[in-house]
Amino acid sequence: MVRTTTRAIYLVVLVVVLGRSLSPLPGTGLFIWSEERWDVVVLTAVTVREFYVTSHLLWLSSQRWYRRLQRRRQAKARLSDPDLQVLAAQMFPDPPEPDARAWAEELALAAVKRSLRGLFSLLPEASCAALYRRLRWPLGRCCIYCGDTNLRTKDPHYRLYWQRHECLDCSAKRGHEVTFTDLSGTILEGSHLPCRLWMWGAFLFVFGCSTQELAQELQVNYKTARRMVFLFQLSYLTQRFRCPLTGPVEIDEIYIIGGLKGKAGGQPLNRPPRRRRLKKRGRGTWFSDKTPVLGLVDRKGQVYLIPCANVQSKTIQPFVERLVARGAKVYTDEYKIYAFLEQLGYRHESVNHSQGEYARGEVHSNTIEGIWSLLRSHLAIHRGVSKVYLPLYVARFEFLHNRRHQNRWGQMVDLLVLGWQADGRRLRRLIREGRVREACPIPGLEMS
Repeated sequence: MVRTTTRAIYLVVLVVVLGRSLSPLPGTGLFIWSEERWDVVVLTAVTVREFYVTSHLLWLSSQRWYRRLQRRRQAKARLSDPDLQVLAAQMFPDPPEPDARAWAEELALAAVKRSLRGLFSLLPEASCAALYRRLRWPLGRCCIYCGDTNLRTKDPHYRLYWQRHECLDCSAKRGHEVTFTDLSGTILEGSHLPCRLWMWGAFLFVFGCSTQELAQELQVNYKTARRMVFLFQLSYLTQRFRCPLTGPVEIDEIYIIGGLKGKAGGQPLNRPPRRRRLKKRGRGTWFSDKTPVLGLVDRKGQVYLIPCANVQSKTIQPFVERLVARGAKVYTDEYKIYAFLEQLGYRHESVNHSQGEYARGEVHSNTIEGIWSLLRSHLAIHRGVSKVYLPLYVARFEFLHNRRHQNRWGQMVDLLVLGWQADGRRLRRLIREGRVREACPIPGLEMS
């Protein structure tokens, strides 16, 4: 209302000033412009305009100042609730008085934290070694070379808690003593870490801890923790294809974005920088930094995930033939690379995603699609993975997913058993020589 009134007054003043600047012409009834009054008219109009603008700004600033003053008065007049004051005193009590022995207690607690390596530090090494022997030989000790049980314990206190055995049959055949220890041929052979740290590391591995966190928990350096994680991953990766898929089987592919990072796989650091592929749509290959991962899932059992260089029929056909039982039901999408399934004797049916068809009774690929969402969440915590070591990351997810119905302790036991059964000497040699890439090949990469 005030603003409208001010504008009206301003317009009336301008009209009056302009009217007075016009002089009547005698005898004609016409009006002419008076040149000598032009300066007065201009100055009057500018003065009125400036007066209006200044008055309006002063009015607005006075309103803001008045509202601020009212809020301050209300804040001073408002009293806090006594109940809330009592509750705040209970939730946040006053800090205790400084104690002269507080620093000594902190030092003592720091020493305890430094010496404590998780719950496994409470277990004696002898008990861990006995458990290890039970996991390696659940049916009794046998020779690691011939599998015979005709053994003689030559050194019952080898390295304090382990034992050295002699195979009598191998010694008789070769003409000299053939001995082995409880650690021979496993991933623990040549390791200087206690057995309980290996068990604690396996538990942290199945719990999803990163390599850096594993190193902090075990109080070892990063390279030692990284070597341990490599051994766990390779132990499963080299022994995972044991159970054929009997069906119904769903087959699909996903594309994981990942390039060359650091010295992964012995790559030189003076290579040209890679282009970002985050916004590249459609299918990709290993060379376009969108590595395809072939997924085969049995609705009643296992899931196998195989990173490939490409998803051509000649690349995936050997794995489908070896991993899927002949004659099983196989469900896929409409991608043409799966045309060979019917020729090999599989009962193949597909859904046409491009036409909006995602399920037709039992014919669908929703199971493998759900696994893809879990795999993306699993890889997202790493903030980008190297495509050279992508099979290792995928193997960890596959191991945990296939044992998702077990508790953490059961998963740890399965991981340790795989570590005892793996070719530990070969895996340690590959890690020591920087040739981990040879243990996790990418199908189709050699042909490309």
